[in-house]
Amino acid sequence: MMKAISMITLAVLVPTQSYADESWTGFNAGLQLSTVDLSDGDNDNGNGALGLHVGYLHEFDGYVFGGEVTYDAGAELVSENETEKAGTLRLKFKGGHVFGRTYLYGVVGYANIDGGSLSEDGYSAGVGVTYRATDRILVGLEYLRDTYDTSGDDITADSVTLRMSYKF
Repeated sequence: MMKAISMITLAVLVPTQSYADESWTGFNAGLQLSTVDLSDGDNDNGNGALGLHVGYLHEFDGYVFGGEVTYDAGAELVSENETEKAGTLRLKFKGGHVFGRTYLYGVVGYANIDGGSLSEDGYSAGVGVTYRATDRILVGLEYLRDTYDTSGDDITADSVTLRMSYKF
């Protein structure tokens, strides 16, 4: 009976110990594909965007904090009956906790949307999850809400982003 309990305990602990040696500390960069729902007053439209991201994470005893710069292009913004392509630049602070190979985090930061005749500054907030597929490949899903306070109607952008990163 004692041998069976020892084997079960060993089987449960071995995966945890092997993941504990994998640090999240370092630079990462990658691609992202987003679905974006942009709202400007009465106009509301959803579409896709393609983007890039680069960042740095640092792990402290299972807690991970870092910064990231992202740029998304291709989303369409309908304003005053005109459709414009919009690019979004974000400077983000991320912080969360690691559970094995999974990193759960929150995001806050600065956002800028540029749609040709419209360029607005705002803020971004959201949540995300990243899974370490290998020592170097990270796959994630992130939800963000960007809010821009304009002189007219406020603009909001809700996005769900599929991310793939390479950790250096």
